Amino acid sequence: MGILNRYIFRQVLAASLMTVGLFVFVLVVGNVMKEVMGDLAAGRVSMEFFIYIIALLIPSVIPYALPLGMLTGILLVFGRMSAQNEVTAIKAAGKSVYSMAAPVFFIAIVASIFSVGINFYYAPVADYTYKSLLRNLIRNDPLQFIQPGNFIRDFPGLVIYAEDSNGKELLGFRIWEVKNGKIVRASRAERATITYNKDTEEILLTMKNASADIMRSEDPENLRKPVPVARFEELPIILPLSKIMGSLEMNKYKLSLMTYGELMAARDTWHRFPPELTTPEQARRDRMKVQTHIQKNFAMAFSIFSMVVLAIPLGIKASRTETLANLAIALALAMGYYMLIVLISWLEKFPSLRPDLLIWLPNLMFQGLGAYLFVRAGKH
Repeated sequence: MGILNRYIFRQVLAASLMTVGLFVFVLVVGNVMKEVMGDLAAGRVSMEFFIYIIALLIPSVIPYALPLGMLTGILLVFGRMSAQNEVTAIKAAGKSVYSMAAPVFFIAIVASIFSVGINFYYAPVADYTYKSLLRNLIRNDPLQFIQPGNFIRDFPGLVIYAEDSNGKELLGFRIWEVKNGKIVRASRAERATITYNKDTEEILLTMKNASADIMRSEDPENLRKPVPVARFEELPIILPLSKIMGSLEMNKYKLSLMTYGELMAARDTWHRFPPELTTPEQARRDRMKVQTHIQKNFAMAFSIFSMVVLAIPLGIKASRTETLANLAIALALAMGYYMLIVLISWLEKFPSLRPDLLIWLPNLMFQGLGAYLFVRAGKH
């Protein structure tokens, strides 16, 4: 590797690592805010557990952060080189655009292969581990799921609240049933116990000295005038954990949680519905869904190379050193790519259109446009 190639290699690698790290941080923070920040704030998880969860979320965002980071890093490096007339000087020394791009292509190929491993192994394994950890957290300490002083809205159609806890029971317990955004029934109890049934994967709430009221249909928002229904010495309420986390056994059969070997084995065996409800036509659709998912993982990994092919001539032509301008270009290109991927993914229901092959169309489009721009950049 010559001096020029080493220089470009170091510049692009450093910029790409920085921008990939930035996008990983942004995407992880977004997932953390959605998934576990509330649990940390409510005291359901420790700081050590929270940090471990963050580490498990990183593999799932790398397939998106790598293309974005590589794209932005290359636009930054080549935009700066062009703005400072380094590209002109390199061409004057007899070096072509293709020789400048060689070390970048090497980085892109290595990153694509790395992304294949993430997509087909580390991301599904980490995601499954993450869901298992949250479920085990509730299994081991179900009382920790409901923190006194916090409104729990994890279960669809229910709002749960407890004023205090003595370590074994919840005190001043309240539960509201909500329909279409309005409270239809309210139950309260002096005390409540909470246990977990591992066989049925259900949380059992037992309200003691409880009463239940129905809100007046003409004024369901007025909590001061409910219609008393009954009083109970004990009122059990069953909360299926699958309502907030999905069945762990079913999660194992989600395509997004399968490794490459499991996906290959599932092509003829995976079905969205029970066997008695799976028609031959539905079986063909299911097989196409699996094949499309496999090809999508490959296509997403090699989107890095596709975006690099386009980013190099764009960076040379842009002649900008402004970080925001390059970032805007990168985001626009990436959004265009992902929108095409989503649109083609919708064709899974139509096996005759071969969405498993069409999923490569965005890559071919980006590479074709990049090749055209490369030829133009080489002539100037």
